[in-house]
Amino acid sequence: RKPAGRATRRRRQRRKMRGRRRGKRRTPIGDANAAVGGRRGMWHSATLLQCALLLRQMPLSVTLALPSGGEEARTTKIVGRRLLVDGQPLHIKGVNWNPVPKGGVHPKDLDFRGFVEVDSELMARAGINAIRTYETIMDKDVLDTLWRKRIYVLNSVYINAEVPCSSVVEKVRALRDHPAILMWVVGNEWNYNGLYAGLPFPRALAKVAEAVKLIKENDPTHPVATVHGEMPAPA
Repeated sequence: RKPAGRATRRRRQRRKMRGRRRGKRRTPIGDANAAVGGRRGMWHSATLLQCALLLRQMPLSVTLALPSGGEEARTTKIVGRRLLVDGQPLHIKGVNWNPVPKGGVHPKDLDFRGFVEVDSELMARAGINAIRTYETIMDKDVLDTLWRKRIYVLNSVYINAEVPCSSVVEKVRALRDHPAILMWVVGNEWNYNGLYAGLPFPRALAKVAEAVKLIKENDPTHPVATVHGEMPAPA
């Protein structure tokens, strides 16, 4: 048999190295899969696992749990097209998080506290550093758990026009100093659903503006985002 040439040996070595790298990547994903299977009612964790699979080319690591007591709230601002936290650019790798158990109904069965430990572990393994909610996380213990994994929260404080805009004031004042808060969110595809009250677009827009104004009056240190159902047309 003719000995393999130098080019052939190099190709074989590259294939062998690729196989080793793939083998190393599978281990964390397998651990995440086991975590999903170990908790009944965790249907939404399948989505987190899909995120882990999509993000597996990124380093998968779990941030060490650090105590949140005594930490100061972060300074967050928008400069140009960059989001700066304490002056440093932040690249968001996020998911929507709405933990309702299998067979449950939103928002009645929403259970942030019941799912935060398992879900935050999965998210940290997937390299996720931020979540957006559909309802407000008011439980500071939940925020503490997320922050121990260094997961920021884009906390929705106003999505339904049947609730007065003034409701944002109490929420913002209660949570504005927590280090996990990255920004506040107003509305959820409100240009489609009229803030879940069927409002025509101009009235919905006015409600959004009113809620944002109240938020900024009570917390000038965090940005406010709104969730529009499509990219707006250029002005």
